[in-house]
Amino acid sequence: MKILPLLLLALMAMLFALTLHRPEAWAGWVNAFAEAGMVGALADWFAVVALFRHPLGIPVPHTAIIPRRKDEIGDNLARFVAENFLQPEVVATRLASVNLAANAANWLDSPTGRARAVDLLARIGRSVLGLFGDEEVRAFSGRLAKRQLDRLEPAPLMGRTIDWLIEDGRHQAVVTQALRIALVTLHDNHDRIRGAVQRGSPWWMPGFIDDRIMVQLLDRIETVLLELSLDPGHALRRDFDRWARARADELQNSGEYRAWGERLKADLADNEALLEYLASLFEAFAEGVRADLDDRDSPLRVELERLVGNFARELARDPDMQLWVDGWLQESAVALVEEHRGAFASLISETVRSWDARETSRRVEAAIGTDLQYIRINGTLVGGLVGILIHAVKML
Repeated sequence: MKILPLLLLALMAMLFALTLHRPEAWAGWVNAFAEAGMVGALADWFAVVALFRHPLGIPVPHTAIIPRRKDEIGDNLARFVAENFLQPEVVATRLASVNLAANAANWLDSPTGRARAVDLLARIGRSVLGLFGDEEVRAFSGRLAKRQLDRLEPAPLMGRTIDWLIEDGRHQAVVTQALRIALVTLHDNHDRIRGAVQRGSPWWMPGFIDDRIMVQLLDRIETVLLELSLDPGHALRRDFDRWARARADELQNSGEYRAWGERLKADLADNEALLEYLASLFEAFAEGVRADLDDRDSPLRVELERLVGNFARELARDPDMQLWVDGWLQESAVALVEEHRGAFASLISETVRSWDARETSRRVEAAIGTDLQYIRINGTLVGGLVGILIHAVKML
């Protein structure tokens, strides 16, 4: 684009030279046009070049404007963005006009959207799992865990946990479930238990006696387990309740239990073999998950796609949920903009400040230089027309 205004300037110079001192009337008009066109072309060349550098390398005042005022330009740009784009009212108005939740649901329900969402989840999962596999992160996590473990008081923590379970009878619900599992397990393994007892009985003991004793014993145990599971006020349950409350109080207040907790904590912190084993288990787990995330046909990926699709369809069918999501997004975005508007603006200004002055000038020129060459072309033609006008005034 620089060649075109340069050729136009050369054309003006040639016309000026060819019509100089020509006696014909038309020559005066052409000469005036060419002369003023050269002035306009050179003036606009100077103006365009002065934005980016010193014309001909001469440090004329108020030239090389962009390199010299780069930091001010960055500050003004940041202020302009903050005042015109990062206003909470502008963000709120824009978000209020778009049903983001419905659009997201429709996109996630499409094959492309589901695939992109699962790919994003897989990348996040791989990054997190890979992060915990780095030696530096593992060492840091180990040191952090040991420091947190030093602050931990195991016995009082166990006591408070038991108190929480006792609150509202949660511990009895756990006992009930355990009793039911024990009852079902015992019932399903009658024959195996009887066989084991018969194999361990003396050779002289008749088998039918062993069998009768075991049947009665197992039936009695099942009856007790059933009674315990069905009767919340059973005497054994009340005994267990008193025992649990006593243990919770002792764990929190007994010096002996506190000392036991400190010994347990020290053993865990010093047990390198246990820590290495736990780390190896996690690495094996992470490797398996990463392999499933990389395999597009793995059950994990298929399940993730199913969950994303179900979420999208449910969101699309629920206008109230869409309204809630849109409101939450709008409030969050407005609060984020309002709180961090200055930080966003400073990011622009600091980024521009970090650029090299010449590199900044080169980037801006590469972005808008093509359009600026039209200024030189227009300056040449407009200057020529002004030259004709001045010549006409002179003739009059």
